Amino acid sequence: MNIDFADIAITSVETVTAFDLSTGAWKFTLDELSSVSISQSEETTDITGKQGRKLAKIKKNKTVTISGENGLISGGLLEMQTGSDLENTTTEVMWTDYLTVSSNAATTSYTAVGTTGAEIINLYVKNADGTLGDELTQGSTATSGVFTYTPSSKKLAFSGVSDDTEIVVFYKRQITADVLENYSDTYSGTCTLYIDALAEDTCNNVYRIQFYFPRADFSGEFSLDMGDSQTVHSFEVEALSGGCGVSSGLYFTYTIFGVNTEDAT
Repeated sequence: MNIDFADIAITSVETVTAFDLSTGAWKFTLDELSSVSISQSEETTDITGKQGRKLAKIKKNKTVTISGENGLISGGLLEMQTGSDLENTTTEVMWTDYLTVSSNAATTSYTAVGTTGAEIINLYVKNADGTLGDELTQGSTATSGVFTYTPSSKKLAFSGVSDDTEIVVFYKRQITADVLENYSDTYSGTCTLYIDALAEDTCNNVYRIQFYFPRADFSGEFSLDMGDSQTVHSFEVEALSGGCGVSSGLYFTYTIFGVNTEDAT
């Protein structure tokens, strides 16, 4: 059946899905996309004749780029952009406790880890105005200006510290977490990419659109802005031509079909 797609309007971008270039294994799917843009450019050189008349154009260096933003931070996208893998492992994180001393004692929320006898990185007495005041040091015996720490009970012990004194404690705790280590000598990767979208024609018929990029080279440049607005995960990709088992010179395919299209027989 011949269908005129001239007046198709893309109404939403559904997903961006990446697969390993060599094995075909699934890498990640972005499904909270706030924007996606596909851009094409090419260079032209004019062929001129007498009195500068333009006779023809030489066209070369066609490029296709994809950029967009996802409304959630994607671990898989971070892996692709950094060239590193997220691993579930035991690691250390910095922690801050805001505690109140009672009977020359306080208890950390978690177990501090580190060199025996020096598990607490910093401990400060909090001033009345909220600033950090005197720093106390960890030792083997609680004396003036010195506290002790027992990891097994998480107990801090002091000498001569008034009840209701507020303290701020900095220490590291050990947890199991997903960790991505972004090293200086690892770089962004290349994958196979699919972009799926929904569209409508002027008669409100609904279609699916799929862009297929056999080789999509992710840029390692991105930003994660945090603060007074939503954090979005931005990305930029350049389509590379062809690839293993792919027609030479192919940047992408554009496929459009009805949402209720049956399998071909």
